This record gives sequence, structure tokens and C-alpha cells, in this order.
Amino acid sequence: MQAVAISSKKCVICLTFYSIMKRYSQAFFLAQVFLFSSYIFGQNSGVTLIQDSLITKAFELKIQANKEVYEQYEFRIQLYYGGNEKAQEIMASVRKLDPDLNLDLSFETPNYKVQVGPFKKRAEANVQLQRLKNYYREAFLLEPKIR
Repeated sequence: MQAVAISSKKCVICLTFYSIMKRYSQAFFLAQVFLFSSYIFGQNSGVTLIQDSLITKAFELKIQANKEVYEQYEFRIQLYYGGNEKAQEIMASVRKLDPDLNLDLSFETPNYKVQVGPFKKRAEANVQLQRLKNYYREAFLLEPKIR
């Protein structure tokens, strides 16, 4: 009896293995094909790049030009845009608030603009903007202009 029980357990295991292989034989076969084909048909890792020296010089010139443009960026904060009298009042009040700030009053027909700056870094301009917004709620940051 025991011999029959053991052989029946073996048969159950064999049948289970057979049914699994039957179900997944195609997937197993495809996985082997993909794994081994990438190994067989894969490219060599050695790559030799042949490049004209003019391309290298062009990249160096582009990098230098970008540095020069970036160094000319400056951020400004605009506090007011409107009539001359109010612009003069704001200029005076900002000078009292912080005499070290660089103020600029410019005329753009028909209005005057009061701006603070220039700032080289956006972070520095944002710190000043948050401080000035406590006094001038309409203040905003102007994007960099290239001179």
C-alpha cells in the first residue's frame, strides 16, 4: 500500500509539473530566445568616435557665448507704474525704507515706472521682493533683460 501511495504522490508531482510546463512552455521558450539572442547578436562595447575639430571649436564658442549672455542677465523689481507725483512719493518712501537699494525712475509714455535693482541672482531678487511686498503689494519681479 505504501508503495502505491508514494508512486501516486510522484505521479501527482509529475502531472503538476507537466501541466505547468504545458501552460508556460511558449513563454519559457520566448524568454530563452530573447535572452540568448541579445547575447548572441549584441554589439561590442568598444565605440570609436571620429569627429572633426571644427565641431569641437563650435561647441567651445557656443559655451563661451552662453556664458557672456548669462552674465548680462539682471532681475528687477517693479514697484509702481503710473503718474509722476505718485512715482516720486514711492521713490522717497523706498529711500527712507532702505537707502542702499538701487532705485530707477523711468518714463514710458504716458506713465512712470519705479524699479529696484538690478539683481544678478533670482534668489536675491525674490528675497527683496518678499520684503518690499509688505509695503508695496503691487510689486512684481521682472524677468532678465540682456543689455
